[in-house]
Amino acid sequence: MSYSELLDKLHRTWVQALIDDYWTDYAAMVVDAALTYHLNSDYGEDFIDEISVFLPLSSYSLLEKDEEGKQVLIDKFRFIGQGHIWGNMEDFPVNFRVKLIDVEQDWKKTIKYLIAQSKDLNQAVISEKVRAREKKEPPVYTYNEMKFASKSEIRIAQELEQVGVLFFPLPMAVRHDTGKLYLDHREVDFLVCVDGIWGVLEVAYHIDRYEKDKEKDAWLKKSGILCIEHFTAESCYNTPKAVVAEFLEHLAKYKK
Repeated sequence: MSYSELLDKLHRTWVQALIDDYWTDYAAMVVDAALTYHLNSDYGEDFIDEISVFLPLSSYSLLEKDEEGKQVLIDKFRFIGQGHIWGNMEDFPVNFRVKLIDVEQDWKKTIKYLIAQSKDLNQAVISEKVRAREKKEPPVYTYNEMKFASKSEIRIAQELEQVGVLFFPLPMAVRHDTGKLYLDHREVDFLVCVDGIWGVLEVAYHIDRYEKDKEKDAWLKKSGILCIEHFTAESCYNTPKAVVAEFLEHLAKYKK
């Protein structure tokens, strides 16, 4: 078996081991990674003495702020590599790097267009204003050209991407009832559509917001969005797969 074939098998087993231990968020991070190896010939026989994991920029940015997650990935790779890579795996180096973007034709023109468009995005408008008013840093988080108010929301977005459903993160909802912006403009965390059925998934942060949440739910239900489910920020961050699965199960009940 060639080193490239071994690396492919290690990569596949690594992702499966993460899924089996319910680290699905980290499995999602590395499934699209590119792995390379370094060979050492100091002892007269070639052996792999280092692995580099090249991650998409968005995944790398998240992982750099998540030391616990980085250690989970390293420990799991060392575990599955034991007996397959020469030497003691206890201190085997696993390095994470940014996967560089391929240069497309007229890439500067494309980027200038994206920059111009990003300044006028009608997305996360209310969340951005609230976080700025409360002087929270950063004003918003960005992932995959989308804005979010928290890392918990990013976890949910990643899982919705994985299951392949249509979703709108932090969209502005408008219904001109009163002429007052704070009553006629509402922002939901995720508007999701499956088979023509619409639902809202909310990431809840405050235990004392029951009345405000119920009023917002009623405002949405007035226009026919009946499936509105709230999940704690903790559960969204720690178990996004379970949260999305439960939400989609609820949404399916509204299918005519």
